[in-house]
Amino acid sequence: MEEILRYIQNQLIQAPFRLRSYAQDEQGKKFPQRNIYVKVDKYFRDFLYNINSQDRLVIIPGLRGVGKTTILAQLFLNYYQEVGDRRMLYVSLDEVVNVFGSSLKDVLTAYERIIGESFEKLTKPLFIFIDEAQYDSKWASVLKSLYDRSNKVFVACSGSSAVSLQTNPDVIRRSIFQKLFPTSFSEFLMIRDGKFPLKDLKKNLKDALFSAESAKDAYEKLKKYEQSVVSAWASIDRHYVDEYLKIGTLPFAIKMKDEARVYQTITLLLDKVINQDVQGLGRFDTKTLIHIKRMLFLLAESDVVSIHKLATTLETSVNTVSNILEVLEQAELLIRVMPYGSNSKKVRKPSRYQFMSSAMRSAFLSVAGNEQIFAGQKGRLMEDIVAMILYREFVASSRGALNYDSSRAGADFILTIAGKNIIPIEVGIGEKLGTQVRSTMKKVGSAKYGIVICRDSLTLLEDANIVKVPLDYFLLI
Repeated sequence: MEEILRYIQNQLIQAPFRLRSYAQDEQGKKFPQRNIYVKVDKYFRDFLYNINSQDRLVIIPGLRGVGKTTILAQLFLNYYQEVGDRRMLYVSLDEVVNVFGSSLKDVLTAYERIIGESFEKLTKPLFIFIDEAQYDSKWASVLKSLYDRSNKVFVACSGSSAVSLQTNPDVIRRSIFQKLFPTSFSEFLMIRDGKFPLKDLKKNLKDALFSAESAKDAYEKLKKYEQSVVSAWASIDRHYVDEYLKIGTLPFAIKMKDEARVYQTITLLLDKVINQDVQGLGRFDTKTLIHIKRMLFLLAESDVVSIHKLATTLETSVNTVSNILEVLEQAELLIRVMPYGSNSKKVRKPSRYQFMSSAMRSAFLSVAGNEQIFAGQKGRLMEDIVAMILYREFVASSRGALNYDSSRAGADFILTIAGKNIIPIEVGIGEKLGTQVRSTMKKVGSAKYGIVICRDSLTLLEDANIVKVPLDYFLLI
């Protein structure tokens, strides 16, 4: 206990210096704040100034490498001087558990000793930042106890194991969840070059594209923002799109100059996902864990994968393959896109698996090591981006469902919003005629309208109730 006490004392002194490396570059320039920061910052300020003290447990789940520690570091450093050093504590449970063999409970007990009062007797607000929460299996019950003991403690907690963070009954009723996704194209530009998006453009484009009454309505609404889109792209290097597809969805990679080093770092990060996050769920033995990276490599080169074919290739059981895919989806490494239709069809037909971060797929493809591979797979990387955006905007917030048309030459995605508005979507990096969407709209029958995302200019195919949306528009959502 004395060792963890000394560790907490040291953290209170050293944390501001340690966290600066996550919040600023080597020249001391602060990294820009991503969209999620504004939301978390509001909860922090509301608690600090006693505006809404009930929202005092904020949990930030997300895939490894998407920048969760940076969000905590920015919040900590922005308020450190105002709040006072002894009333703000940052700890990483990776360090607490693996270096000191200790626990979150021991951390909180030591912290009480240092501040000289129990949490129940606090009269001034206290702020605790917990990174890598998943390393302590009892983190949720400890935070539940802390929440119930005192209404003077604000906790911001992040972790990479999305399942344990978002489904634990001990905290789910008490928590505000702010999921952190891979970087959007606008965030990529902000981090890379300090270019900030035009105010409300993302919201306006999203509403125009997905809240319209018809393709004509969507086209007319999008047309209103044409000048704003042209203005935004006037200062964007077109080569940035390829850079974004390859590495730009992971913020740590954006400032790296060496692409080979980026992929090496992603490989190490994937090893952590497999050997720590996936293994931490306790469902696989060591032999099975070896299959996971090979499976991801197979998925990186494929659109739709049969579980039976995967099982044969990996020389393992269908049940094992199904379990691995389920866990990779839960770890938010993959987005599962099920076939559209009845429950029996969803069971019979194979699912599509998109990578949550296109950089992950790109890292596997880089093993082949030439530009021709990237050119050939560019369409799949763009589909990852589209899937991530649709998942972020609709599926994660339970406002929509994402499927695909399993029939030959069907739409890449079928988005269902609010359980009733069906929008087939076709994705391509070149010119598109909309044949896939036309086919799916005939099959579905009740589609509200269709969307084709491609290189073409903004076009209304009024006879087919389809709007062709340039990548220039969609990437700004």
